[in-house]
Amino acid sequence: MSFATDRSFGTKPRKHRHTPARRQRPIRVLLVLALLVCCGRLVQLQVVDASALAAEGVAMRTQTVKQPAERGDIETADGTVLATDVVRYRVEANQTQVKTFTPGTTTPKGTKPGAEGAAQLLAPLLGLSEDQAYDKLNGTKKYVVLLGAATASQWTKINELGVTGVYGTLYYERTYPGGAVAGNIIGYPYMGSGDKDTPTHYTGLEETEDKLLTGTDGKLTQEVDPSGVPIVGGESSGTAATAGCDVQLTINADLQWEAQQAIDQQVKATGADSGEVVVVDVKTGELLALADSGTVNPLTLRDTKTGTAGSPAVQDVFEPGSTGKVVTMSEILETGTAKATSKYSVPSQITVGGQVFHDDADHGTSQWTLTGILAQSSNDGTVIAAKPIPDQTRYDYLRKFGFGSKTGVELPGESAGLVPVPNTSSWDGRTRNTILFGQGVAVTALQATGVYATIGDGGVAMPMHLVKSWTCPDGKSGQTPIGSGTRVVSKKTAKTISSMLEAVVESGTGQTAQITGYRIAGKTGTAEQISQSGTKYVSSFIGFAPAQAPEVAVGVIVHNAKTSSWGSTVAAPVFKDVTSFAMETLGVPPSTSKAHPPKTTW
Repeated sequence: MSFATDRSFGTKPRKHRHTPARRQRPIRVLLVLALLVCCGRLVQLQVVDASALAAEGVAMRTQTVKQPAERGDIETADGTVLATDVVRYRVEANQTQVKTFTPGTTTPKGTKPGAEGAAQLLAPLLGLSEDQAYDKLNGTKKYVVLLGAATASQWTKINELGVTGVYGTLYYERTYPGGAVAGNIIGYPYMGSGDKDTPTHYTGLEETEDKLLTGTDGKLTQEVDPSGVPIVGGESSGTAATAGCDVQLTINADLQWEAQQAIDQQVKATGADSGEVVVVDVKTGELLALADSGTVNPLTLRDTKTGTAGSPAVQDVFEPGSTGKVVTMSEILETGTAKATSKYSVPSQITVGGQVFHDDADHGTSQWTLTGILAQSSNDGTVIAAKPIPDQTRYDYLRKFGFGSKTGVELPGESAGLVPVPNTSSWDGRTRNTILFGQGVAVTALQATGVYATIGDGGVAMPMHLVKSWTCPDGKSGQTPIGSGTRVVSKKTAKTISSMLEAVVESGTGQTAQITGYRIAGKTGTAEQISQSGTKYVSSFIGFAPAQAPEVAVGVIVHNAKTSSWGSTVAAPVFKDVTSFAMETLGVPPSTSKAHPPKTTW
């Protein structure tokens, strides 16, 4: 009998090669590695890079905005403000935030939420209809300008409404309280394109004194939310803006106004192209008035294109004509060539070096003294009297009196004028004589008036200037030094010339410049200008007052008057008006002595 046997009975079972534990081992390793990486990253973030990441986070939620600095004021000698900054706000809106606006407890009843309610509240303050305001407030734009130049009071009222998403950005706008007064010298800001709140450049005194007038901008850095709204209680830091320095001018506001009115009226009355008036303190060189016809409020020029806008009295040149004879008379006296009473027989026409010269009117042969030659404004007599003077001396005195050199006044674009030079092509046989009576040279109104200021100051030329002083917010201040000036001719020569100029006003061509109660010294002038449109005339009268103790020199230049070409008719009346006003405004007492000029005939 046989039995079947189970072979596995009593034997040890075999291990299975792929158990669950073995399958999980790689997973555990990967988890450990991942954990180590995470831990390392955490260590890096929290320890190694913590400060850098924190700074990056702050940077992402902060913004820095400029805090604009106020520009300094420009004011006259008597404190009248001619240029200043006023606070303005650019009112802006974030339309996505305006949508969230919810009327508060202080909001008028019936105000709707969102852009519709915001429009209800803001429309009257923005000067818009509700529909117009709604169009600006409703939408998805994050930046919309609602009002470009709101006043401080306007912004206060807008801000008090508490409309979500409406903000105000502070800036300063240049304004000119004096209007057109001294607008020709103050200058204006050219806004150009781009940032309409920031000028691209200035003109006039705004340009030359820019370093003093410009302040230092500040900045404010603060934390904001993703939409740009400052976070309440967030970090903030910054520096305050520092205002610019105030600049005080030598200009007298009332006298400047009077000079502008007088020249404007005369230009209109005579149909002239333009005119200038210069008033200078002979003792200090301070310009008390510098008027150009047609001067306007600088605000009307702020958006004009860049150009050569400025003062024609400083920039434009002309032949001085007979007012330039004072230079010749000074060199005649100073060199001892003749005296004020030296006698001459003067015909209406003369020929010198093959060149013909003649006076304006036929007077036959007149028996004039040197004073009479000046009083009657004789070109022939001037050439005859100066005949012994060498060319170099003639040139030297033109330069001594400032012709051909800038005065250095604090304005851009000043012209030096034109003076021919001996032994060059510009100095020929005719020019060497025409310069004796103010033709063949070109000067500015400032230079022409400076000659008379020099005589009025006893022969000393004082540097002309417009800036009197400046004061800065930190307490620092300064002023333009007066200095001792430069002697051009002797005191004796200046006194004699002054007496000769009184003869011009007493009995010569300048009688229309007489002022009751005051002794006046001055000279008429008429010069031709040849242009493409024909011959034009420059009419002038320049002098000083009171003649016995000069305070101011006044120059009046009128270009191309249509009613007359004579300085006595066109320019002298303006001199009379402006000088009379100056005497009254400056408190100069009337003359107590009478004039005794040298004899004019023999």
